[in-house]
Amino acid sequence: MKTIVFANQKGGTGKTTSVINVGDTLARSGKRVLIVDLDPQGHAAVSLNLDPDNSVTSWLVHPILKDEPITLELTRGWVRPTRVENLSLLPGNQTTAKAQKMLAFEEKPINYIRDCLPPLRRMGFDYLLFDTPPSTGGLQEMAAWAADLVVIVTSLDYLASDGVMSFVELLKLLTAEKKWRGKLAGLLPTFYDEQTRTTREQMANLQAAFPGQIFAPIHRATLLREASAEGLTIFEKAPTSRPAREYQELTRQLAKLE
Repeated sequence: MKTIVFANQKGGTGKTTSVINVGDTLARSGKRVLIVDLDPQGHAAVSLNLDPDNSVTSWLVHPILKDEPITLELTRGWVRPTRVENLSLLPGNQTTAKAQKMLAFEEKPINYIRDCLPPLRRMGFDYLLFDTPPSTGGLQEMAAWAADLVVIVTSLDYLASDGVMSFVELLKLLTAEKKWRGKLAGLLPTFYDEQTRTTREQMANLQAAFPGQIFAPIHRATLLREASAEGLTIFEKAPTSRPAREYQELTRQLAKLE
């Protein structure tokens, strides 16, 4: 099971949109995919036309409250199927923030989430995609530690770029002090508009700072906003559109990485 984390320390960068559309692309290629929503906003469920619930919280706190391992039977009860064949979701909601506080209070180590993965592996998923909260506090760091690959999703504005640098520093710290074994897959620019000077400048800055590590950008598109509002992936909404093609290319590149 390949684990990919989508992250930025700023919100509103398109993480959730990217997670669900990469997940959809992989699922349509025949891969079994699970999205784990660690963001307390619960937007992954909403974007897939499901109700947010406390499944992620139950998964995270069960070993603490029950003082016993997570079983395969319990895990199956928390995982929700979606309309897309082969695509499942472990949904979250506002209680995820409480779970994060509990893990901090219990002083759980950086490897806590990774240690919770075996039941998910036994369910036979090929890919595990994490949608992470937009701030530090434990869950983002633990998810990154569990990842084989990290994708930093960034809108092309100054504040999002600042979040990129902060997250890159986090990965360096995990590598130096915790012997992190994953890798940075690359940076994914979103809301790209070549007609806007600020967008072009921020894109050039990213390419200069991270040569060879920038994925082709996802263009700003009304279709993506409409799809999210309707609880659809872009492939359900407009499978031949430019954003659909862009997410297909991103997924193709991610699938090639080890």
